[in-house]
Amino acid sequence: MMQCFHCGREVRGTIHTQKSYWVDYYRLHTGHSEWDVLINPKTDAPPTRYRRLTQPTDIISCIDCYDRPEIRRLLDDDVTGRRSIVDQNLEDDTPPELDFKG
Repeated sequence: MMQCFHCGREVRGTIHTQKSYWVDYYRLHTGHSEWDVLINPKTDAPPTRYRRLTQPTDIISCIDCYDRPEIRRLLDDDVTGRRSIVDQNLEDDTPPELDFKG
């Protein structure tokens, strides 16, 4: 069973029809990473620094949570490297504070 990392709701797989499809979740492939260098075989090309994923983790977000700005900000922060969702979850077992604007 797959469930949303943020709210715990069980999510279903993508449903395909002849003319459309329905998605119930998004998966962020993330985890612990470290800096590494890729050496370009061309003599005049500089090496490329990148983040190598050392402990991969998938974060499942249901479509309802993914649509919320504060959740999207958490996911964007993880992708850009500003703050890791995985590290935040290890440091504090409580869910992130969400601002409800009903």
